[in-house]
Amino acid sequence: MQYLGLVLGTSLFLALLLAPGLPLDVLQRKVAAVAALTAVFWLTVAIPVGAASLLPAALFPILGVLPAREVGPVYLRDLVLLFLGAFIVALGLERWGVHRRIALRVVQTVGSSRRRLVLGFMAASAFLSLWINNTATTLLMLPIVSAVLLRAEEEDRARGLPTSDPRFGWCLLLGVAYAASVGGMGTSVGTAPNQEFLGQFSTLYPGGPKLTFGEWFLAFGPLVALFVPIAWILLTRVIYRFEDVRGAASLEVREQRAALGRWRTPEKRMAAVFVATACLWVFRADLSLGSFTLPGWSRLFLGSEASDPAWYAVHKNDISDATVALALSILMFLIPSGELRSTGGTEARQGFLMDWKTASGLPWEVLLLLGGGFCLAHGFKISGLDRVVGESLAPLIADRPRWVVAGAVALFVSLLTEITSNTATTAVLLPVMAAAGTAAGLDPLAVMLPTTLAASAAFMMPVATPPNAVVFATRKIPVPAMARAGFLLNLLMVGLIVFVFEFWAADRLGVEATTPEWARPLPAQEAKPVR
Repeated sequence: MQYLGLVLGTSLFLALLLAPGLPLDVLQRKVAAVAALTAVFWLTVAIPVGAASLLPAALFPILGVLPAREVGPVYLRDLVLLFLGAFIVALGLERWGVHRRIALRVVQTVGSSRRRLVLGFMAASAFLSLWINNTATTLLMLPIVSAVLLRAEEEDRARGLPTSDPRFGWCLLLGVAYAASVGGMGTSVGTAPNQEFLGQFSTLYPGGPKLTFGEWFLAFGPLVALFVPIAWILLTRVIYRFEDVRGAASLEVREQRAALGRWRTPEKRMAAVFVATACLWVFRADLSLGSFTLPGWSRLFLGSEASDPAWYAVHKNDISDATVALALSILMFLIPSGELRSTGGTEARQGFLMDWKTASGLPWEVLLLLGGGFCLAHGFKISGLDRVVGESLAPLIADRPRWVVAGAVALFVSLLTEITSNTATTAVLLPVMAAAGTAAGLDPLAVMLPTTLAASAAFMMPVATPPNAVVFATRKIPVPAMARAGFLLNLLMVGLIVFVFEFWAADRLGVEATTPEWARPLPAQEAKPVR
């Protein structure tokens, strides 16, 4: 696949640059060539994803698309800094084991039988994935799941059963993986495709609405809340129905939680930082709750001008979610852990809640991938390539109901990401989908949001998402079992995306029935001369 990617990507790059007869001007051909090369390298992993993400930064200045001084800031936008800060907070939770306490507490609260244990694990995975990486969530849950399955097998042998029913294990493993993937949809920091959307949307439509953490959570939190119980019912009562037993499996969870003991000082302090971060994100900007609007705390720092609705609409993100993430992550380097340890016969302080050795374990390639996607979107915009592509694809979705378009887009992306990276796929598709929606007379949000959400809804194949790969690596679930459940849950998720978007999120986010003014091309862009 690597060799194929190298050959295919390089061939497309040269063909788009040099082949005659393409209906593109010189600048558009250059952007298309770089986009094709980067996309192929991303999707085939011809070179490491982080390295491929730097291709636009190197090639745009060389080809004369953008000067280097304009490329650099695109890679370090506030949305990249938001993810950076969120990763550091998540690493703090993992360092002190707070996430394990939360998971065991949720599972014990919900689970008293095998079927309810599956629900408990799914609820815990979805909740944790709202805040921390879905792969880390799955890896955290895996040893707990393994211990529960071992206890269940012992219980079955004690009951005289020759072998344990594998369907309970399948439901547990698949439930954890699927809930971890979907949980990230509920917050703007939950998964990389969400951040890719926010960055590309603000790049393509600088005059468009600025979605805050609270607005995203209010719009798409219900999507997670609907998926978990419905998927649980389908998994445990329809797809892989198993005998529901009360006993040793739930006892294992209680014993693991008891083994953690009382909350230690660093755990309490890290939990306080986590709660503070979440609250500051949710309540930073004004939060519309139907007929009532809850004023955001950031108004206190924006001055008296914030009382003017028009001024506030423009400046509400002067203090952004990235500001909160960075401030709290820096604070973690200053807050003592409060835990004592023995060193050379004397007691010494453990240090602080966060140290740079831990923080340096950030998934840097994800940050670079975000920047690469933002840079490509910027290239599409300034060259006018987005309009050319959009006008070509517009007939496919023109004059169709919005929910039909959303469903078709979500289904296509969901199936595509079964074999490709969801973040890379989002980075490649968003500029194209946005342009097609605008050219078809739709609000670009009507196609960009379903694209983004569906990128996290790939449940059939082990390679589709990291959580799928993690549970498959246990060798406890065969590919056909994952594919069977995943196919039905893919369809469920596509239906839920359309339902929640059409009947809830669209109104919350102000999605319009036709192309809004902020999404229409400027006269100067329309009159842009061919180069």
